[in-house]
Amino acid sequence: MSVSEAVTLILKTFSVLSVLLFAGFILRAKVRLFQKLYLPACVIGGAIGLILGPNMFNVIPFSEDMMSVVSALPNVLFTPIVVALPVCGVALDRSSLKEQTPVLVMAALLCMIGALQFAIGLLVNSVFSAAGVETYRAFGLELAQGFIGGHGQTGATGSMLKAMDQPYWEIASGINSTTATVGMIGGIITGTTLINVSAKKGYTRVVKSAAEVSAEMRTGIYPKTAARPGMGTQTTVTNSIEALTLHLGLLLIATGGGYIVQKQMSRFGFPLLGALATWIYALLVMYVLWFFICRLKADYLFDEKVKNTVTGLLSDYLITAAIMSIPVRVVMSYWLPMVTMCVIGLLLVPGSIYLISKKFVGEYWFEKCLGPLGCCCGVFVTGMLLIKMADPDLRTPALNDYSLSYTLHNFFLIPFVPFIFAFTVSNGAASAGLFSLFVAALFFGLVFLFGRKRTAA
Repeated sequence: MSVSEAVTLILKTFSVLSVLLFAGFILRAKVRLFQKLYLPACVIGGAIGLILGPNMFNVIPFSEDMMSVVSALPNVLFTPIVVALPVCGVALDRSSLKEQTPVLVMAALLCMIGALQFAIGLLVNSVFSAAGVETYRAFGLELAQGFIGGHGQTGATGSMLKAMDQPYWEIASGINSTTATVGMIGGIITGTTLINVSAKKGYTRVVKSAAEVSAEMRTGIYPKTAARPGMGTQTTVTNSIEALTLHLGLLLIATGGGYIVQKQMSRFGFPLLGALATWIYALLVMYVLWFFICRLKADYLFDEKVKNTVTGLLSDYLITAAIMSIPVRVVMSYWLPMVTMCVIGLLLVPGSIYLISKKFVGEYWFEKCLGPLGCCCGVFVTGMLLIKMADPDLRTPALNDYSLSYTLHNFFLIPFVPFIFAFTVSNGAASAGLFSLFVAALFFGLVFLFGRKRTAA
């Protein structure tokens, strides 16, 4: 295949994904069931592509080359999405952390749940392996990667295992996409149910039921007469460069830097460091770039809303491709342990967050528990959705506290993920599961410590 043919194939693939996204967008706006489930257009569109494509009923016979591009996109697109984390980062100040908000409690809770999800998946693997049911060495890592990492981790899961010479890396990617889909849908349903139940018990401070959610939240479209929020501040003059181009360019520069650093690690004889996923190096490059941008006082050129628009666009295509490329027949070979870990996760994770928040978070505890609940079953945006359902006008500090705690928990989760992958491959699922459970217990101790101090204060 020539370079021109390869580029044309990529454009054709994005055209197909765009059709699926448009179909998902229209169905979300028109079908009541999808509105009640608050399913994003990318999830609906990806499901359509999966059902009609060659991985299921083959109604639309997409070419093998196109499906190869679709399968590769989650890994490729995840890197520029994750490197956006340091850009326009949430400012943390002493007063907000020590006195005014339960941010530390929520951050420790997010870290606890992340470690707990790894423990659940890996221990399920150990039990089924002991019972003679077929699994593979790193099975179970996909629960946390899908639930708290989302579809964006699909490529990262595969690339890390591939770099460690694990032959099942493609299967793990498919299971990761499956758990991410289950987690997102399950998290939204669980969160909506909790809002209705808690409203009846008087726990909610703003809305009285999930039925009070605005029409635009349900349909995904702002009416003509509604006040429509902007996509962000135009920080550049368009006859020089578009603000979107500036933001996307920065993400791609860091992404390219990550590939260069990874290659150099392998070239200079650091095989273990060279085996780390590209996104880890790209994220480090971005932290360095952002440090110098701030020191040069040029950070005013970058706007958080514009950044979120760029990463949101990439995420829509990533999620559509991740769901569309799920290898259903292969994944179903592991259906029993996969269903088991997903069911345990959907029961234990929301229940733990709900009860711990009620005990330790304090004022507006219910609104504040919805962010971690959505994040730990879907992605950051899922948590925002649930908070806005319970607090449409943002009268409570729930969204701000959630954003701060999410920023803090990433400092633990980002290095922990490659570590637990390597630990699992080296020591087995049982040892890694018990270690993850120990880490979860440590963070529960921090939740107890911070929560108790806050209550005493």
